[in-house]
Amino acid sequence: MKLTTSTIYLSRSAFLNNIRFLKSFSPSSKFFPVVKANAYGHGLKEVVSIVDDYVDGYCVHSVDEAIEIETKKPILILGHIGSNENLLRELLKSKKLYLTVYSGRVVDFVENIANSVRKPIGLFVKVETGTNRLGLEENDALNLADRIVNSKSLNFMGFSTHFANIEDTTDHSFAKKQIEIFNRVIAKFSGQHVEKHNACSAALMLFEETRTEIVRPGISFYGYYPSRETIVSLNAKGYEKKNGLKPVLSWKTNPLQIKKVKADSYIGYGLTYKATKDMTIAVLPVGYSDGYDRGLSNNGYVLIKGRRCPIVGRICMNLFMVDVTHIDNISEQDEVVLIGKSGEEEITADTIASFLGTINYEVLARLNPFIQKKIVE
Repeated sequence: MKLTTSTIYLSRSAFLNNIRFLKSFSPSSKFFPVVKANAYGHGLKEVVSIVDDYVDGYCVHSVDEAIEIETKKPILILGHIGSNENLLRELLKSKKLYLTVYSGRVVDFVENIANSVRKPIGLFVKVETGTNRLGLEENDALNLADRIVNSKSLNFMGFSTHFANIEDTTDHSFAKKQIEIFNRVIAKFSGQHVEKHNACSAALMLFEETRTEIVRPGISFYGYYPSRETIVSLNAKGYEKKNGLKPVLSWKTNPLQIKKVKADSYIGYGLTYKATKDMTIAVLPVGYSDGYDRGLSNNGYVLIKGRRCPIVGRICMNLFMVDVTHIDNISEQDEVVLIGKSGEEEITADTIASFLGTINYEVLARLNPFIQKKIVE
């Protein structure tokens, strides 16, 4: 029997709230939430089981992720298609896939598979508009689109792109230039009707021009705003944060041991914390192997009985310690909140990100996929 040292809880009601809120920006668009990176650390299979009735499809990064999704809805692969022909061929037989292409080489690979399975494969051409990751410049994108249209075994779906600087700033001039380039490519395309998608979380909430046939919210789907700047921009449009998104995930554990530490004793590796007085600490069964970042050493807190308990000493691979001297009647049965609410206090992925100098995306995406997950209302 597996020993569960911590549990991630997923709120069904928070998910449904976020879906309603995000759909309110573009009710007529197909809703394809991004579930790459194990659904941003939330658990791919668990998330799909909760939301499948409320979405139109899913976005993933790779074929490997598409394999894990149990759904009859379309799956849009945004990034890596891979080079395993047999794997993709088998996947196409059981799932409805849309692929993103960004070179003639990738189209050659896909076309060969399409001919063998005798099933048209839907392709989106990725347009380079300023992020300089995957994608083709305007003329190359149009030429590749024409080639796909003329193929008997491929189905040209449309165009996509991604923004470089839409959520890190309140100056959206660069994003507007990217929108102009993207729209110019679409206007030049003389073929059939095409579908378009470029709406990440910030774009969906801030720019009407991105609310096209498909929208693909990421971090917002899980209840987090992409940045403070996005919140500021939304507030300027009359939206209040409290009436918007709700974090879906909470993460909890229990102490393995409660112990007394004498004044002048050291706690943890490297002797980085020295007790200035007699104190009580709780040893928690979570560490950086679980995704609880080592950068939180002596630099963060957990919640117990609605009170903040500072981290003392270094985060270990599987354990860390917190000061519970001020918690009355502390025991190994008490709930410890790593992410979530306790009483009037709350720790979010934003809270942890602020300690680490990073973003909420990273805090969530690095959660160990083997942590037990439970779905709650």
